[in-house]
Amino acid sequence: MSTIEIIRLNSNYVRMLKDFFQEINSPEYTDFFSPHPFNEEYAERICHHRGRDLYYAILKNGADIVGYGMLRGWDEGYEIPSIGLCISRRYQRSGLGKMLLEFLEAVVKFMGGVQVMLKVKKNNAVALRLYKQAKYTFKEHDEDSWVGFKNLRPKS
Repeated sequence: MSTIEIIRLNSNYVRMLKDFFQEINSPEYTDFFSPHPFNEEYAERICHHRGRDLYYAILKNGADIVGYGMLRGWDEGYEIPSIGLCISRRYQRSGLGKMLLEFLEAVVKFMGGVQVMLKVKKNNAVALRLYKQAKYTFKEHDEDSWVGFKNLRPKS
C-alpha cells in the first residue's frame, strides 16, 4: 500500500528535492512552472531556508517527492503570499494538485492571511482548470500569464 504525506521541507529532504528538481528541470515542466532555478544549489537553499516563506513537498512512501508547493512573498514584506505548486507528471490528475492547493490555502488562513495570489501561464490548461475550480479570479499579468487571486475570508 502506498502512502502520501505533505511535509515542510528541511535539511532532511535535500537529496529528495534535488532528485525532484532534476525530474522537473525540463521544458515539459519549466514552460509552465518556473518560479526559480531547479538545480542542486536552489534545493539546498530551500531546504535550509529560515525565513517566513514556506516550502512543502508531497512524499510518496516517505521516500519520493511527487509534488512541490510554496508560499512566497512574506520574506519580501508582502501581505498576500504567492502560491506555487508542481506535481510530477506521473501523478497529475490524481487529486494531488487540488490537495496541495487546499493545504497551502489552509496554511495561509492558519497564519492569519485573508488572500492568496498566483501566476499561471495562459497555455497551462491543467493548472487553469484547477485554479478556476478553486474559485480564483484572474486578470491579465502579461501576454503569456494570468495573475489569480482568491479571498480566503468566509462569506458572511
